[in-house]
Amino acid sequence: MRATTACAALLALALVIGSSRSLPLEENRKPRSEEGIVSYSGYKLFRTDVPLPQLPVVDSLDSSDGVDVWSWRYNDQRLEYELDVLTPPDAEQQVKQVFSDYQLNYQEVIEDLQSAINLELGDKESFWNRPGHPMTWERYHSTEDRKKYPAVSQTVLHHGYLHRNRYPHFKNISKSSTALAALSSKRGMGVPCTAMFILHRLVEFNWEDHEIINEFDWYILPLANPDGYEYTRHHDRLWRKTRSINPEMPGCVGVDANRNFGYRWMEGGSSSNPCSDIYAGPTSFSEPETRAIRDFLLKVYLSIHAYSQMWMLPWGFSQERPENYNDMYEVALNATAALEKSYGTKYRIGSIPELLYVATGGSGDYALGAVGIPYSFSLELRDLGRYGFILPREQIMPTANETYVGIKAMAQAVFEKLQVSNNTNTGA
Repeated sequence: MRATTACAALLALALVIGSSRSLPLEENRKPRSEEGIVSYSGYKLFRTDVPLPQLPVVDSLDSSDGVDVWSWRYNDQRLEYELDVLTPPDAEQQVKQVFSDYQLNYQEVIEDLQSAINLELGDKESFWNRPGHPMTWERYHSTEDRKKYPAVSQTVLHHGYLHRNRYPHFKNISKSSTALAALSSKRGMGVPCTAMFILHRLVEFNWEDHEIINEFDWYILPLANPDGYEYTRHHDRLWRKTRSINPEMPGCVGVDANRNFGYRWMEGGSSSNPCSDIYAGPTSFSEPETRAIRDFLLKVYLSIHAYSQMWMLPWGFSQERPENYNDMYEVALNATAALEKSYGTKYRIGSIPELLYVATGGSGDYALGAVGIPYSFSLELRDLGRYGFILPREQIMPTANETYVGIKAMAQAVFEKLQVSNNTNTGA
């Protein structure tokens, strides 16, 4: 790395969760089967706008067996939340009755979720990937495919065994052009594809982006939860947690990794119920996936999720803004403006509670609050809910490309700010 303080920055593009930040009231999720493949035939996705005074409706919706609020998006102008509500066939009439009772307008976004999943994954030959198949950005690859991708297989750094003896790996791209392998994501399968595309661009097209490669060392974690990712591919397309075993409740598997970080852990927006999709774990950093990320000290930290098209800033635990919020906001403005130029995709910018809701134990808060990383961002990629977690394969490349453009702009903006800070500190 270069000697100057500004150029000595480490940029981490860590795909920590790769899933939407599910609703904070989610307590009654039915444990899913460990065997077989879960079918979502007949499941519908409804969208409704809920004014703040009527927000307790979420309680009654979530108490319905199998109902899952995929996304909350807060509109501060209308003072209401836009909710995407996944509804199983046997709860459809109950959910519609709740909408009617609360006089909530709604629309059907996805008529049959299983059909959307089949379209997303393609035929079985594409879903169950062939050994040695090269990486593409036209379908969703297995962890083994990713490990065999040449840009990944050059160097491997292990950070501990997971439940199925898979590893979370970081990849390092700098002047040495090396890369490390990492594994996983959950519901948003387009997220690891985007991270792999960024790795692809930095390694195989480094002459085009030599400035940001020279200015930073890049540590990329495209898949932080290999067990969860493979489980969502083979068994349950909507699985969102890790796959660790709870000895006291073996039927309730896994922890929500994005609520497992040791900063403001379990202070809100998470659950102590092991059967909940937002279970924060028995302790902070109980999961090897989160411990692997904890051990990196950086200047910039970026976690990628899906969906809702948001560029989010700390804090998640509080409505208060950190002291350097304006600096982070300016960087986010540069990034989202560049991103929008690619395909016209618009992103909202703000803190997590401003755009969504209070959520504690997240990696973004930990990066800034506990480690002191000055630039910490959390992204929610495409789309705005037309497909939600079930993003068609045709959108892999546009999503990856526009995100890379935004991250390039982010890196340049951070570098310029660090230069200014360094010159100020040295009196230059």
